[in-house]
Amino acid sequence: MSDFQNKRKQQSFEYGAIILIVATALVKIIGAVFKIPLSNLIGDLGFGYFSSAYDLFLPIYSLAMAGLPIAVSRIVAENIAVNRFKDVRQTLKIARKAFLVSGIVGFTLMLLLIYPFVKITDPTGKTIYSIFAIAPNLIFCCIMSTYRGYYEGLRNMYPTAFSNVIEALGKLILGYGFAFVVMKLTNNVAYAAAGAMLGITVGSMCAALYLRLNYKFKGDNITENELEASADAIPQRTALKGLIAIAIPVVLTSLANNVASLIDVSMVKLQLSQLVENSADYLREMYSESIADFNSTAATKLTDGGIPTFLYGIRGKAFTLYNLIPTITSVLGVSALPVLASSWVVKDKSAIKKNIDSIIKMTALIAMPAGIGLAAISGPVMGLLYKSTASVEIGGPMLSIFGIAAVFAGLSLPLTSMLQAIGKQNVPVINIAIGAVIKIIVNYVLVGIPSINILGAPIGTLCCYLFIFFANILCLIKFTGVIPSIIKVFIKPLISSVFSGAAAWAVTSLSDSKIVTLASIIVAGIVYLVCLIILNAFEEEDFTTIPMGKSIVKFCKKHKILR
Repeated sequence: MSDFQNKRKQQSFEYGAIILIVATALVKIIGAVFKIPLSNLIGDLGFGYFSSAYDLFLPIYSLAMAGLPIAVSRIVAENIAVNRFKDVRQTLKIARKAFLVSGIVGFTLMLLLIYPFVKITDPTGKTIYSIFAIAPNLIFCCIMSTYRGYYEGLRNMYPTAFSNVIEALGKLILGYGFAFVVMKLTNNVAYAAAGAMLGITVGSMCAALYLRLNYKFKGDNITENELEASADAIPQRTALKGLIAIAIPVVLTSLANNVASLIDVSMVKLQLSQLVENSADYLREMYSESIADFNSTAATKLTDGGIPTFLYGIRGKAFTLYNLIPTITSVLGVSALPVLASSWVVKDKSAIKKNIDSIIKMTALIAMPAGIGLAAISGPVMGLLYKSTASVEIGGPMLSIFGIAAVFAGLSLPLTSMLQAIGKQNVPVINIAIGAVIKIIVNYVLVGIPSINILGAPIGTLCCYLFIFFANILCLIKFTGVIPSIIKVFIKPLISSVFSGAAAWAVTSLSDSKIVTLASIIVAGIVYLVCLIILNAFEEEDFTTIPMGKSIVKFCKKHKILR
């Protein structure tokens, strides 16, 4: 057995998930170090330009590329499970061409959308600079996605993890650096936001270069003996059809993580613009403190035409914190897909049950405390990270709702990946489409009400993912015949998370200082861990397949964490 086969065997769901979670946590820390100072540098209005461009980019990125890595990962995992190594190599060859085409199409689509999008959503027209700066990123992302999907299918999560970190470091160093220089030279927040976007594009280029060189010099470690013993690959046309058959519904499904942004960027600023036409005085009175604080430091006063972008910038700050949770849990889906696909193709029912329980439990252990915690201390958290009055006054209530939405969004994404792993990739498409319709309706009704305005966006997101979660889990039960262990995977994490959130709220109620807010987060973490131990939420099998698992089990048994 080759060294790579040993590594592939070791990277169980838990092992691969830990690699990606650690990398994603590091990436998110780097991202916070980028976005939080960036928002303070360019202000709420500048962050509105930044968020608008990014929210347009992400759905197009999903349509162009996000489905193909999942399709590649699943096909590679299935072929590895039955030792069809020639088909594995052929999948990479076909994926390279397919990704290049989809990247070019996505780039062209974004260029065509720039002018009508800006004309409809931004009366000032200044978002256009940021969109032009981020558009080339689609080409580099297509190169990254090819190799990420390939290595994930091989159950080697290291290339994905390392490339994510490289991309994030490029974003931090170059994105903030460009924005800082442009801001100092021009004192123009629209130009500075575009500078930040350009840094993100260059960071993606560096990550794509790493992945290409990694494959060139390290390869995939499939041996010549394995290739010789493998059956002949199926014809390229047949393989391409199979890839497309999986990819198209997965592409639509991949919009799950971006459906809220897509709808908000398409609707909210337009609705707010209409609201300003009829109720500008009401909104100025409602947010008088926030607007006064903005005007006290901004180079130019906030006009009525700038209010929609200003409010959308605050929404972008709250959404950035919300999005941490589904982004982290989505990597569980990436790790879960090849593992569950391998179990499904060989019809190992006990492994299917074990994997489903492990995936949902690990997701709940992350999503529930994080989301409930954000909801409990939303105002103090916004005040801790951002310096403007609007961040707390407007962003705090939004983050409370986004926090609860993050629980359901965080749980929904791995469920989507599991449905894709068992060949039911069409099912999440339907669920997401219905969820999107729900969000559109809620947004349309609530954002247009002057007393609710921007707060309607997170309410719509909550309603959207609430439906998607319940629809996905019911479909998973239906098609696999596996009913998750409700108490183990849902109830125990939920009880622990509620106590944790209550502890955080109690501490922050003592004072509004930043030190107290930091202390509340630490207290919440301790309370959460203690509750999990009291409820006996951990099991030995949770640790046996992760790095240093045996040592962790020994330690936990010694200290009565495992009983």
